[in-house]
Amino acid sequence: MFQRMIALAFLAAGVVALAVSSGTAQPDKKPKPEDLAKAKKALQNVQDFIGVWNLEGSRKVGAKTEAWKEKVSWGWKFKDGDAWITVNFAEGKGKYFAGGELRYDLAKKKYLLTLTPAGKDQAKQLFEGEYAKGALKVERKDAKTGDVYRITLNTIGEESTRFAMKYEKQDGGKGVFASVYGMVGNRDGTAFAGGGKKKECIVSGGAASIAVTYQGKTYYVCCSGCRDEFNAAPEKYIKGKK
Repeated sequence: MFQRMIALAFLAAGVVALAVSSGTAQPDKKPKPEDLAKAKKALQNVQDFIGVWNLEGSRKVGAKTEAWKEKVSWGWKFKDGDAWITVNFAEGKGKYFAGGELRYDLAKKKYLLTLTPAGKDQAKQLFEGEYAKGALKVERKDAKTGDVYRITLNTIGEESTRFAMKYEKQDGGKGVFASVYGMVGNRDGTAFAGGGKKKECIVSGGAASIAVTYQGKTYYVCCSGCRDEFNAAPEKYIKGKK
């Protein structure tokens, strides 16, 4: 009887060890609030991207230049203390991309831009890079061909009313980068905007254009994501601003 009990104990220990090694016994660790705050702060470097942009794209096709127009929107998303930025190209029908999201990896100290290519059943593409000198520059390498693709994103002008996106390719991962296409244009509504003091988003701190109301007072946010976040917990953001 004693030997049987010992055998059962060893068997139970083996099952527990197997569960632990397979990751089923220990749930995924949640990011620390301070780490989430640091990632959000890094993303605020590209706060000027937030908003809707009327862009015109162009690319060389032989001796001709092909042109098209796209409305591209960037906005914040919030969930359980986490924050990231989403992008949408022409309501999911962009020429090259449908949409994606931008996050910051604290361990790598890299910005991670995940984009969904246009068309059906297209695998998502992950670009990694850094923000420097007013521009976000991210790259990805094709595992099959070795080609490297680079995307450069930045706003233009002191008021950040213009936006530019440049897409380049380096054949085989060697040599110079060649232009594939580019897009540039104005922030939606800037052609009709007057002067005066810029409104500040009560959630993200960036330039704001969307009005929200709480207890009879009007505040401003920069995107629908910040609007939803404010409406969910207004007291969190108006503290000290009443």
